[in-house]
Amino acid sequence: MQIKPSPLLSGIVRHFLVIENDTQPAMRIFSDGNTGVVFNYGSPLFCQHEIHSGPTRLPASFLYGQLDCYRNVWTQGNIRLLIAVLYPFGAAALLKIPASELRNQILGCHECFKTGTERVNDEIALSPAIHDKIRIAEHFLLSQLGQPYNYNTLVINTIKIIHSQNGLVPVAQLTALTGSSERQLQRKFEEQIGISPKRYAGIVRMQNALRMLRKKSFDLSLAGVACESGFFDQAHLIREMKNLSGLTPGQYLSPQNVLAANLIRLAH
Repeated sequence: MQIKPSPLLSGIVRHFLVIENDTQPAMRIFSDGNTGVVFNYGSPLFCQHEIHSGPTRLPASFLYGQLDCYRNVWTQGNIRLLIAVLYPFGAAALLKIPASELRNQILGCHECFKTGTERVNDEIALSPAIHDKIRIAEHFLLSQLGQPYNYNTLVINTIKIIHSQNGLVPVAQLTALTGSSERQLQRKFEEQIGISPKRYAGIVRMQNALRMLRKKSFDLSLAGVACESGFFDQAHLIREMKNLSGLTPGQYLSPQNVLAANLIRLAH
């Protein structure tokens, strides 16, 4: 369930996402180009940061930056998550630090915010209604935002172009359309988004392909989706999807697997 934020937060929060599930699923999160803050009011979550590493218990609330690789997350109880899905620059805007420092990072809110993290966790857990939980989360985020964030117009305009073209735009064209140099664009993206414009465009292109697969609004084969979304062929789409998520299109679309665009239930 997606819920729009209040106008005061609409410049940094794309939407709130509520995920509730009682089947104790293992999940996989991968990049959709956004950042976010997660408030967990269910059973403790565990995360595997690296393939060969042991599990880490995640804090009750945490912030994540841009992800270059997927993460497996699971619980031994029920899933109760309120996620403030931020715009690509959102995490850096909240913390007032370069986005590159947050790449592939999952940080407890108690580590990166000034005050109020324990209180917000308790209040969200004790509030019975979803709209009350969101109101509490919004109040917390507004208290952390402080001074208005200095959005870089070059980055904002470039993101708009990338989305308008569904990621099918080379960096050379981006520099021509924005009047910037490739070096300047790269530096500003690393600073405010955390990844390169080329990488961001690739994520947007993949998310567009996944949207086509989910909607099934027209009769396209997997090869047709690959062609429509700008991949060389079906094999190219599958390879890039596995690089991003570790999943094939078939695994992604298995019944009841999709909890969110970039959060997938894994088979036991």
